[in-house]
Parts: sequence; structure tokens; C-alpha cells
Amino acid sequence: MSTPTSPLRVAVITPYYQESLDVLRTCHESVLGQTYPCTHFLVSDGSPHAAVRDWTAEHILLGRPHGDVGNTPRAIGSFSAMNRDFDAIAYLDADNWYYPNHIESMVTLHQRTGAIVCSATRSIHRLDGSLMYTDTFECDGDGHVDTSCLFLLRPAFGVLPFWAMMPKQLGPTGDMIIWTAIRARGFLSAHHAEPTVAFRTQYQLHYQNVGESPPPETKSTADSTIGARSWWDSLPSEVRAMWHRYLFGVDPS
Repeated sequence: MSTPTSPLRVAVITPYYQESLDVLRTCHESVLGQTYPCTHFLVSDGSPHAAVRDWTAEHILLGRPHGDVGNTPRAIGSFSAMNRDFDAIAYLDADNWYYPNHIESMVTLHQRTGAIVCSATRSIHRLDGSLMYTDTFECDGDGHVDTSCLFLLRPAFGVLPFWAMMPKQLGPTGDMIIWTAIRARGFLSAHHAEPTVAFRTQYQLHYQNVGESPPPETKSTADSTIGARSWWDSLPSEVRAMWHRYLFGVDPS
């Protein structure tokens, strides 16, 4: 545990599955290049890259894929960092990358505001990595925070188990579940207005926002959420209420 005068020990958790080595290297090198020191935890969800074992990182290997959009490896990396006395945990999906000042900006935001949940603005990038625009609408630190923009201090670590314990069917909406759980618990939060996270988008909406035709390999937002919504709506009301109390700590309104 840090003292008021000691630097925060920060862990960055990245689950990966079948991303190319080049994409994963871009992610990792952005963590290595941070202006504030941090430790990268790369968690293979059953499909490890042999080259990663030689990188300056913690490499955790899971024997088989879990099929929950990275939530189980995200949880295991988080638990490892928590129990190795890291003071803060950040997340970075394998196809995204940080600006060099991202971790420093999160630490500074925490120190300035006392917030135990900090979030970053993101820039939206095409699949080839080229810049499209800065997102000031979706990931705003209020209604929603993307996983790669989330920074948690130890007093907020009580939400870490939810990465693994939410139903697999809700995996595609995992960042929404975590953010709703955070908001339901009333944690003091703060948002950094300048973009420090680069989000490589697979969503058609982001291309449409700038008047471009989405590449054929992209998907609609509904594709990611319709299965989760259908499963949730199919549950008996008492089961939904049970999950609502468990995940969000309150009865459904």
C-alpha cells in the first residue's frame, strides 16, 4: 500500500486472444513508452504468442479460451495485480494503444481530485490505425466509460470480481456492466477531457459518424448487444432482480 508521499504502483491489464503480433506489439510498446512507470500484464486467453515471453511484461497463460470477450483474463490479471500490492489498475484492450502521457494523466487526475475511479477521453481510429476523430460523446466519464479508458484505485477494487462473475451472456456488454456497478456504488470519479487512449474501432457507427462507408469486417453496435439483451429479457423477473442486486448492489427500479 502506498503512503501519501510514495508513487502509485500502476498495473495495466491486457487480455489477448488471436490478435496479430504486430497489433499486440503496438499495444505493448505504448505501455512501455508511458511517461509514468507502470507494469504491463498480458493475459493470454488460450492462444499465447511465444514472442511475448521475451517482452518486459508479466505474461499470464490460460490453458483454453473462455469465450467471454476477455472478461475472465481481465479478472485474473486484475487479481494478480491486486494481490501483488499494486495501487491502481488500468486496462488496455489488445487492439488499442495509449498516448505516452495516459497513465501520468490518470495519476495526476486522481491526485488533484481524490477520485478513486478515473477515466480518459479516447480518439477513434480506423482499423489501419489512422485517426478519425476525438470521442466526446460515447465515452464521457458519465454515461459510459470504455474499458481501455478506465483507471481504478484500490478503494474501488471491490468491482474487480465482476469481470469474471458476470454471466458469460453479458460479456459483450462487460464495460457497461462494470461502469454501471461503479456508478451504483457511488465511487468518486473524475474524467480527463483530453484524449489519451487510441481506440481502433470495429464498429460501423464510428465510420458513419465521419461520413465513411464502414469496412466489410466491421459490425453494428446492435450485433454486440442484441444477444445480451435477448438473454437478459428472457430471464424470469425474479432472476433478473437477483442479478441486478448482485451486480449493481441495488434493487431494480
